[in-house]
Amino acid sequence: MQKGLDYYPTNAKNCTVDEWIQMLQEKDCFTPVLLEAIYALVVEMGGKGSAKLISEITGRPYQVYNSSMAQTVKRLRKKGYTFVADVRKNSKKERYWSHFFKGYYEKELFIWEVKDSLQEAFMIYSRKFDRIDAWTYDNEIANEYETVEGMRRHRIHYQIERNPEIINIAKKEFLKRHGELFCEACNFSFKKIYEIDFIEAHHILPLYMGKRMTRKLDLIMLCANCHRAVHNKKWNDKPIDIFLEYMKNKLMKY
Repeated sequence: MQKGLDYYPTNAKNCTVDEWIQMLQEKDCFTPVLLEAIYALVVEMGGKGSAKLISEITGRPYQVYNSSMAQTVKRLRKKGYTFVADVRKNSKKERYWSHFFKGYYEKELFIWEVKDSLQEAFMIYSRKFDRIDAWTYDNEIANEYETVEGMRRHRIHYQIERNPEIINIAKKEFLKRHGELFCEACNFSFKKIYEIDFIEAHHILPLYMGKRMTRKLDLIMLCANCHRAVHNKKWNDKPIDIFLEYMKNKLMKY
């Protein structure tokens, strides 16, 4: 828990990692939509974010996430798990998000932060289905030039299929060509600041547009801040060149 954040008070139970893993393994309890939201928060957003930010990544209307939490809690209760009702004082309606997240307001947005124990459990659980080590992944289907991405597959949830092999190849070639990984928008280098070879790869054509062949030239290297920015509603419907030109002009002023 971060210091200085004014977390919304709740009486929701704090489950252990083992308890969460057991619940995640229950058949047809966690809804695919909720698993998708947790995946987006943990993998894409550092464990926390607003419903609107999640929807910008998944392409779903942000209103669906509250109903997915209610469905999941009700299903788990039917399986015998105890979730004490967290009731709002004014409306007397039950609050469901507090079972999975801590919450606080930030610039008029309500932020969900995945509970530490759930985040750890989710990563353990998801590793049974996906290997996400971008540097050691091995797959016969991927080749040096292109690979199939964008298919919808039901794993632990309905997620847009991302193939890490083409990203792996693109990062390695970028590193070989430039000597380090850096953001192509703002020039930030994790190597220079943190002494680690790390960068995020942005799909120029969003994966939610459907199945396609992804080539190395369809990827651009971005730092976490710029990557989050291009997925914001201000930029997500604009060509990446406009964002790059904007950042170039910004940097010239400083």
